[in-house]
Amino acid sequence: MEYILKELRRLERKCRIGNRELAAIGRIEHVEKIQEMLELQGMQLSAVLDNDAGKEGLMVKGVKIHKPEKFLSPFNSNVFILIYSPKYWQDMSSQFQRMGYREGEHFAVLGKPDVKSSVTDVWKGSRIYHKICRQYGPDAEILVIRGPVGDFYLLSLYLAAYLEKENIINYVLAGDSKGFARLADIFEIKNIYPLSGEETDHLIQAYIFAGAAEYRVHLLTVWQNLSFNSCLVKFREGFSFMDTIRAFSYGLPRDARMTSPAFARMNDGLETFCVQKGIKKGKTVILSPFAYSIQSLPMHFWQQLTDELGNRGYTVCVNIDVKKEKCALENVVPVSFTFSQSVAVLEYAGYLVGIRSGFIDVTSSAKCKKIILYPQYIKEHATSQCHRMDMEFCGLANMGLCKDAIEKEYLLMDMEGNTYMKDGLYDCIREQELIAFIVEQIWEQEIIND
Repeated sequence: MEYILKELRRLERKCRIGNRELAAIGRIEHVEKIQEMLELQGMQLSAVLDNDAGKEGLMVKGVKIHKPEKFLSPFNSNVFILIYSPKYWQDMSSQFQRMGYREGEHFAVLGKPDVKSSVTDVWKGSRIYHKICRQYGPDAEILVIRGPVGDFYLLSLYLAAYLEKENIINYVLAGDSKGFARLADIFEIKNIYPLSGEETDHLIQAYIFAGAAEYRVHLLTVWQNLSFNSCLVKFREGFSFMDTIRAFSYGLPRDARMTSPAFARMNDGLETFCVQKGIKKGKTVILSPFAYSIQSLPMHFWQQLTDELGNRGYTVCVNIDVKKEKCALENVVPVSFTFSQSVAVLEYAGYLVGIRSGFIDVTSSAKCKKIILYPQYIKEHATSQCHRMDMEFCGLANMGLCKDAIEKEYLLMDMEGNTYMKDGLYDCIREQELIAFIVEQIWEQEIIND
């Protein structure tokens, strides 16, 4: 992130951002880096901006998250916005321009590519490639994986079939995927070469520059590096995200064999863990309210659901990293367990309610009552940049991951906080209906169990 530090210094000289009210927008880990760089220069963030309404009010290292429309309205000429998002910076720039903010005067895009930086990145990527080859051999096939945990999980299901198809014996998985440290063990994947996001960008740019004749590189999550939706068949009926993995990433036939992950089984030690955490066997609902790729439902939705379930005698837990995240819900038990333990813990608890996320991919095989919520997909609003996470495209049943989940859609808000419905913002009547539906499904399962 050294180049980010240089850009911040340039912005201080040109725009005197040290005397401005600073806001930052981008992935949380990127915002944290910007915070560190600003502090090195004696500057502080006033706000973190995020278009996900579910994160509003949460904190990032002591700085509150705001929705852009609320923090930036009415127009405030003293605000300076720092954008760092290699994938969505154009969308964010347009969003702020529509609100009256001008690039260079009121906001800046950090890390915007130019010729000089691109040549440097290729050189750095070449060094990384040859370093990997020295460790694993010149015949090593480098499979680049990046992105969230769910992508890594789905790619791992078909990895063995792909290696067999391509007759690959010596391989290494490289990249900045969040799944490396958390999921490799359940698939018994040994050859892992973790990279930072920057290093992964450099490796990919070096491969694109040199070509397949020179570099043994496979870009398995190629859509992570394109500003448009590279897989237009996503908009064809009957095409699911699993088809993207199987056909687009790997070129495998529909009857390709999936690898079964080796989750930990329930044992005395794991049962003791559940008891100590307050998870009651068959009487606990574990909530998973956050996702990497989609907007969350508002916190008051989850709080009302928690209260309803508590009134019916259920223990409610929320799945968060207790070391890094603060739980914003009351009357819940924060729990954190490994992905290896996740299936056994959910089966012990009895119930899972969550919005569609990578966690849902990983735990799809759990034999418990699963209620999964999806953003509503409005076909007439789909564009080449549409990121589909709806039930038709990412449903567990449609993807072939499981057939026992209860799947339900909710209203989707766009980047400006508006729904695609005619009657305005978040529909509280529909919210109450959704809460009632979830509670009824759990209560029905209770009757069946009895």
